[in-house]
Amino acid sequence: MSATTVSTVPDATPPADPRAATSDASRAQAHRISGADGLRALAAIWVVLSHAYQRLNGANIPEWLLDFKLVMMKGAFGVSIFFVLSGMLLSFPFWNAYLRGEPMPRLGHYTRRRFARIAPGFYASLAVSFVVGLHLAPDTPYAIWRLVSGFTFTSGLSWITFFPVEVNGPLWSIGFEVISYVLMPLAMIGMFFLGRRGWRGRRIGAGYWILILGVVIAVNQWLVTHLSTDDAFKGWENGNIGGAALWWPDYNPVALFAHFLIGIMVAAAIVMWRHRFGMLRTWWWDLVALAGLGGAFWLVWINREPPEPDHTTNFQGQPYLWPWFAVLIGVALLGLAHSKFLHRLVDNRFARYTATVSFGIYIWHYLLLHLVTYLTDGQFVYDGILNPAKHAWLVVAVLLMSYAVASASWFLLEKPILKSKWATKPPRPRAEPTTASADAKDGEA
Repeated sequence: MSATTVSTVPDATPPADPRAATSDASRAQAHRISGADGLRALAAIWVVLSHAYQRLNGANIPEWLLDFKLVMMKGAFGVSIFFVLSGMLLSFPFWNAYLRGEPMPRLGHYTRRRFARIAPGFYASLAVSFVVGLHLAPDTPYAIWRLVSGFTFTSGLSWITFFPVEVNGPLWSIGFEVISYVLMPLAMIGMFFLGRRGWRGRRIGAGYWILILGVVIAVNQWLVTHLSTDDAFKGWENGNIGGAALWWPDYNPVALFAHFLIGIMVAAAIVMWRHRFGMLRTWWWDLVALAGLGGAFWLVWINREPPEPDHTTNFQGQPYLWPWFAVLIGVALLGLAHSKFLHRLVDNRFARYTATVSFGIYIWHYLLLHLVTYLTDGQFVYDGILNPAKHAWLVVAVLLMSYAVASASWFLLEKPILKSKWATKPPRPRAEPTTASADAKDGEA
């Protein structure tokens, strides 16, 4: 949801071995993860369509259109795709350094790049949403407290602040993702301090993250057992706070980090393959990617009812059918990363552009839905549109406006800050590698 050039791993350390890359172009290719653009574009559009198809009344429409509506309404699963993607892309430089026996990437540089990517667009959307909320929902409880929690990325720590503003629900996931941004490098510190880095330490690294997965599951189980909300507060009729009381604590930062963690494991597998085989692409990776994509679609299809995503029967009450959906997306990404043919189809030009502006699409589209509701005299609400043709035109309008606003956000706000001297300031150079690090690199050859 937030990578800059989505399929290019951010802040990756250039290969130490000159044989691995002989030019800037080849280094960029080595750090590119095919398929990430396409899946990010899919997730962004799917999320928009999920909210748009909530507004189509399904009472008297053909069965095929009803099935399509149900699948579109599962677009909230796009949030899981975003988390898996972010976990994969952001952990890639750490895994690359670990398996090369190099020091861990600078956390100061990592933090600066993450803040520059997330904060400008998010803060702008949060501020505009708050002002709009003062007009549309002036009696919103805890409005200032929720706004402050949004600006500090701590809204996910309580069900009361879960939705930082009342009129732009999707902003809830940004604070959750930032917490994952913090948890991932903190956990990486432990892996780098294990002492045995380089190719020979790959089993230790893999075992370490399996242990982290166990810890995440255990902590999440404690949270869902001990932090349940009172039934008196639950219900969307009580606004977003009532909806948050329904979701909490099944939706909590640790639960969403479990999705992020799947991406971390995918990054490990990709780096291990590349350290062993380079950029080799084979047709059987295409089959792996197809299996992951097909399996993910099948999972959504068989769970298309009830219309809204149901987390109550999942493992630990986890949202988005964790771990199965996230694992299948991870399998698809692993296959696409070194597929021979499919990655070209998935990472088409439209997908690459959509991926570039996907963050803006995500943080602005819900406000545009409010605008369309106003322009249709209140018809564009949940189950409010009876005419499928009219609904289709309204969906097209929402998508076009989302792309326009997201493009403006990218070119006028997000990109200039991300390309600023402050954001692009390189990390301080480190001392020469120790003998142990040099030996670890020799062990890779």
